[in-house]
Amino acid sequence: MKSKTINSRSKLIGWTEMRLFDKDGNAKPMFKENFLWRLFKKYFNLDFQIPFLFGNWTTSAIKRNTITSIGKKISADQAGGTTTSPVTAIALGVGTPSASALGSESTTNGGSRGAATVSNQTTTTTGDTERWVKTFTFTGALVLTEEGLFDNNTTGGLMLASQTFSAVNVVDSDTLQITHNVKYA
Repeated sequence: MKSKTINSRSKLIGWTEMRLFDKDGNAKPMFKENFLWRLFKKYFNLDFQIPFLFGNWTTSAIKRNTITSIGKKISADQAGGTTTSPVTAIALGVGTPSASALGSESTTNGGSRGAATVSNQTTTTTGDTERWVKTFTFTGALVLTEEGLFDNNTTGGLMLASQTFSAVNVVDSDTLQITHNVKYA
């Protein structure tokens, strides 16, 4: 008897919402890039913040992200119970993430990696999305361009997902709320 391969369209889809606030709690605009910006960033490593041509300014930027190859393994390990390292941390950085780490992770001025609040959400079917939420409060100026999810709250560990975005400038007393979602579709 010939065995048959089961073809599945299951995949992981990730997106992140970022909101930046000043010391008084007022929303600060961030640049939400478009396809043309991503193209220029990928091939020329340029960050053009020209409204309409490369994106637009918004106070709530929703951005897609990349589920890493290691992230797919992490998800499989979690589903099978073959790991004791749940993904619980969000990290910020400057640079462009590789397949396994951020380009240059922030460790100063309140931008250090830390534990997020993790919950299960419903996007399409009951319980199909995991959500990580963390608010960073800054103690100095930083220019951030990347974010990632990790299975270690301090350093190292495995990266489930990451994203590169147009530069976000933060100053002392600003807060940046990251809501990172991964949907099992």
